[in-house]
Amino acid sequence: MKIFLDTADLKEIERWLKTGILDGITTNPTILKSAGVTEPILAWKQIIGLIRKYISVPISLSMEVFSDSPEEMLKQARSFVNELKYEGTTIKIPILGIDGTDRLAVIRELAQQRIAVNCTACITWFQAFAAAKAGARYVSLLYRRIMDTGLDGGAEIRRTRRLINRHRLPSEIIVGSIRQKNDVLKAYGAGAHIVTIPPRFLPELLMNEKSVETQK
Repeated sequence: MKIFLDTADLKEIERWLKTGILDGITTNPTILKSAGVTEPILAWKQIIGLIRKYISVPISLSMEVFSDSPEEMLKQARSFVNELKYEGTTIKIPILGIDGTDRLAVIRELAQQRIAVNCTACITWFQAFAAAKAGARYVSLLYRRIMDTGLDGGAEIRRTRRLINRHRLPSEIIVGSIRQKNDVLKAYGAGAHIVTIPPRFLPELLMNEKSVETQK
């Protein structure tokens, strides 16, 4: 069971890196924008600097491409890897483009170049399984977005985990789209290898009145 932090807020990243509980950090264009980031490469370099300050080994840092074109996705992914020179660099590639066509060939090509891929925006177990078969190191199932479609988020996670285990695929399930602390617990219970957690939920997960009462 691994914990990723879903943010680009440097203060929150530093706060939780100091605890030693993080196994990775995930960002996307929306997260970067909400953190006031205008230069993504600079922001990622600052995050990498904090990781190196507090952790002795590289941990995964997911960064999403900004293009929808397969050719541009490949170009941007390679440029991120070359610019950052960080072993934990993980490139986020969506399972589908805005035209509804898949991006499996992009995932495959990057994987063949030994570039770690986090296939994001997966809603169904089949999407996640296909991405794992294409070579994605991580497949991201969006828990609450799955629920929004009327599907059972836990069931999609469980089936994906069974398939990954059955076929011995070297992929891990990241569950994102967390909207409350119980989503985290349910995702781990369903078999997620990783949950990427917005910082505001970590204090809630750690808090328990009985612990406070015991300390008193």
